[in-house]
Amino acid sequence: MSMIEKLDEVAESAAQLLVDCDHVRVISHQDADGITSGGIICNALYRCDIPFHASILSRLDEKVIKGIKGPVVFCDMGSGQPELISQIDGKICVIDHHKPTVTDTEYLHVNPHLVGIDGAFDISASGTAYAVAMHLGNNVDLAGLAIAGALGDQQEMVGANKDILEEAVEHGIITINRGLRIGEGDISKLLEHSTDPYLDISGDVKTLLDQLGIHGRVEDLNEDELRRLSSVLILNILKSQKGLERCNSVEVSESLIGERYKLNHEVVSDALHLSNIVNAAGKVGETALALSLCLRDKSVLDRAEQLHLEYQKKVISELKRIEQEIKDADCIRYVHSGDKEVIGALGSTIIRYVAPDKPILVLIKEGERIKISARGTKKLVEEGLDLSVAMREGAAQVGGDGGGHSIASGGAIPADAESKFIEIVDGIIMKQLRGENE
Repeated sequence: MSMIEKLDEVAESAAQLLVDCDHVRVISHQDADGITSGGIICNALYRCDIPFHASILSRLDEKVIKGIKGPVVFCDMGSGQPELISQIDGKICVIDHHKPTVTDTEYLHVNPHLVGIDGAFDISASGTAYAVAMHLGNNVDLAGLAIAGALGDQQEMVGANKDILEEAVEHGIITINRGLRIGEGDISKLLEHSTDPYLDISGDVKTLLDQLGIHGRVEDLNEDELRRLSSVLILNILKSQKGLERCNSVEVSESLIGERYKLNHEVVSDALHLSNIVNAAGKVGETALALSLCLRDKSVLDRAEQLHLEYQKKVISELKRIEQEIKDADCIRYVHSGDKEVIGALGSTIIRYVAPDKPILVLIKEGERIKISARGTKKLVEEGLDLSVAMREGAAQVGGDGGGHSIASGGAIPADAESKFIEIVDGIIMKQLRGENE
């Protein structure tokens, strides 16, 4: 049995619940994985002639729940809030990959963790939604969205993701090539505004490329050009990092060069680029546009590309502003941002390309609350880090809430509890990394 097949039984039950409905409310998270998972379900419902009403949200709370009646399907949210979900009347299906806080629910709960699959690394919400969609009809062409969603959550093509990818390649849905993992298009523009990888290139990008004699589109680079350019980029990333004892050229190279996934049925053909565009549109509140991309609406593509460019510029600008303000605790780093739209991207960029040796917490004050986005690395998780536990327990101790994945998590706390929260989370993570978990 392949790993993805472990989801078959519950995925089939979810599909049966949905196909018996005369309409469905679809509610999904606003990041790349959430929007692509919602897109997969919406595509599958449309093909079954089932009307749907979709909403993309930044978070699930009491206010949202009060306005909802079943039948409803939640994508990339809900596993950590059973007390809210259970308040809804009617048929309910949660399709999520975050660690569940309970294992038994009165409603249908499709979650990889419940069948022995690690939702932090082996499959995302979009992959889980794909498993459901495959029981709603011949929807193998939606595998491209599942892969884009997984990339959006920084997942690799292992475990159930690998199963989905192999099926997609077999059916001609995805074509795999090797190259720079920075999207597609003009190499100069991509490097100038890149956040993944983040390249703190001193001087003009054009001058650098002129010196290398490299121009044109990234997907057209030959092996020699790829080698020379990647060597320069790897050195640039290494020089800009703190905590170099935790990072080496091999790790950086693997994040920069590798498999590229061409989506043969989507309006954006590069999986990573689609993921980034959808994420940017969602984060700036253009959720209808983001979902439209997943429904293969070419008319929104130019606007989506522009939003993505503007979003990248915001991330780079904010990162340069706060980079010297990053503070060290014993086992974590933390920094304050002034832009709520980019705090997740800031955390991901800092942990991957600026300071990879400690978990990073990015905080932003919103009224009487502070929102936190926390990021770690796979290496730190292997050493014991679990940000989901740290954020949930730390926030709870100061009157807030939090949760997510071992490698990436979030939360919200009272504004006057910041110092105490940092102290608590630092202590929790210190115990995790020392192997002192209870």
